[in-house]
Amino acid sequence: MQYSLSRLISKSRKPVTILFTDIVDSTRLWDTRGDVKGRLLVDQHNRLVFPVIKKFRGNVIKTIGDAVMASFSSPENALRAAVGIQQALAEYRQKNKHFKLQIRIGLHSGMALIEKRDVFGDTVNVAARIEGLADADEILISGSSEKSIKRSEFCLSKKTSFIPKGKKKEIAVFSCDWQQLPSQIEKINFNALLPLLGRQRYSMFFYMAGIMAMVYFGLSNYVRYILADQENVYLLSFSPQQILSDQPILAAALCALAMVMIYLIRYLSVMPIMLFKLMKGLFWYSVVFAMVLMLASSLPPAYTFNSKDTFFESAHLFVEVLQDDATIHEQPALDSKVLKTVNARDLFLLSDVSKQENLVWNKILIGTKKYGWIVRETPPAFGVEEKRLTIANKFHFRFRDFYALLIALFGFLWGYFSFSIRPL
Repeated sequence: MQYSLSRLISKSRKPVTILFTDIVDSTRLWDTRGDVKGRLLVDQHNRLVFPVIKKFRGNVIKTIGDAVMASFSSPENALRAAVGIQQALAEYRQKNKHFKLQIRIGLHSGMALIEKRDVFGDTVNVAARIEGLADADEILISGSSEKSIKRSEFCLSKKTSFIPKGKKKEIAVFSCDWQQLPSQIEKINFNALLPLLGRQRYSMFFYMAGIMAMVYFGLSNYVRYILADQENVYLLSFSPQQILSDQPILAAALCALAMVMIYLIRYLSVMPIMLFKLMKGLFWYSVVFAMVLMLASSLPPAYTFNSKDTFFESAHLFVEVLQDDATIHEQPALDSKVLKTVNARDLFLLSDVSKQENLVWNKILIGTKKYGWIVRETPPAFGVEEKRLTIANKFHFRFRDFYALLIALFGFLWGYFSFSIRPL
């Protein structure tokens, strides 16, 4: 077992460049500013640092107190991110006189154990030691990182050499004169993206589930009837299950879309703040709509906003299937050819009605200029009562539904405008 675990761990050993940042004199910052103001300054620091790391294809591994640890597959991207971080902080210090944070940055490249949410190994330790050698507003990189980078392009110069604790081999350290380099942050909108941490990801899944439930309810109880009222889009009158069973390509596409959404929520490191606000608003719209509709359904008719009155009525009569495994026949006879089998909640346009041998049959549209017959009730048999298979009605969008949709707008507004950014 130990051998298998060792093999599994060794497979995660890959080349990586580790970047460490640390706020200079952070202890004094907390003492002079206090806990709340100090935390706000660190939060602003994180909101400047994280988007730069993201731009250069880095991953924020963790924040350790006032320090940030990130990983990059490319030493050059790591150095560009380090330059961009220093430039972003310098630019913000010019705009805000109360923001005086200075940081030091250290980079080192080597082999490390890369796991899902962390990086382990000697490379991490050396990168932390190099960061500790840096002065305020300085970027230091190791010789192993410098080998993959053009010195002249990044204004690199050798600063010192040192032997890390527990090592025998000396490591060269180079300094980057980042003030002489062109801007690396021109196309970064620091206020547009929200870093996705644990709680934000859980919130996204929660909001998505509520929105999908609302969409499914709306499609099943409202939209499909409205669409089915137009004969040229009759296919959409079927239940969602019927659409997916009849259209395997569509079903596969929806499954792929769901997997992509789950993957993005699971692995994205940032997301537009506007999208987060919209999702929270739509989630609370769904919640308020469901609550109002349940309340209206439970009250006596006199208290449900004239619930018997119709706000909208369909032009056609619909035949809705009430039982699973109901059969559609070619002719209004039980011994005629079965065209297809349908399930409860499937919906069709009514074309005609016929009574044959004490059975009432509904003629329904099942395809382009294609019709079939389905019986309203199964005939009684020995020891078995007759069973209602279908019901024919017009669709009524009632005032209680309309008012529920309007009242739910307040839920959307509350969710949208109550969104607040958590500290990073």
